[in-house]
Amino acid sequence: MKSATLLMTCIAAMGLSACSEPAPDTVTEGTEQVEVKPEAVVAPITEADSIDAGLAIGAQAPMTASLLTNAGETTLGQIVAKGPALLVFTRSVEWCPFCQTQLKSINAIVGDLKDRGYTLYGISYDSPDKQDRFSKNQMLQYDMLSDQQSTVIDAFGLRDPQYIEGRAAGVPYASVFLIDETGKIVAKSVSGDYKKRPTNDQILALVDSL
Repeated sequence: MKSATLLMTCIAAMGLSACSEPAPDTVTEGTEQVEVKPEAVVAPITEADSIDAGLAIGAQAPMTASLLTNAGETTLGQIVAKGPALLVFTRSVEWCPFCQTQLKSINAIVGDLKDRGYTLYGISYDSPDKQDRFSKNQMLQYDMLSDQQSTVIDAFGLRDPQYIEGRAAGVPYASVFLIDETGKIVAKSVSGDYKKRPTNDQILALVDSL
């Protein structure tokens, strides 16, 4: 499994392009307005940016941990029962332009991941309503999962400790976790710099390395 994480470094060294889609435009729904964010360029992750945080490869994911969607409550166990999952932990769909850029960019590889047997999910501590508004505005082709109390984030050991108060308290490190149908973590990438995250090509190469 170590080869899966090491591959991320090799790919970055090959000069893969960053996910540089613009942040979402302003939209108004009823009386609530989605905050405008400037365009953010997300640089590819490198070995120097990768940190040893969160559950280890080979460990069991917290299968009973609950998450929310607009359709109701679900668990990681119910999610992986449908097949292997690729989880993208991100800070916020509401105020983080780097997260918005990443979430829009990975929309382009939903089909590629399905062809490889993986279903893509985004996870943040935003409410289901905020996630749903962002998803509809950006026409995302994958589901967002709400972890408002950072319960799943903590269960994975991904809470960023530098934020102890304010709106960023409880956010995760920008991370990608691949989980098989038994709930075992088979690959991961955790960035110590929220401005640097795996590109689409890096994500696909990580999956292909398994």
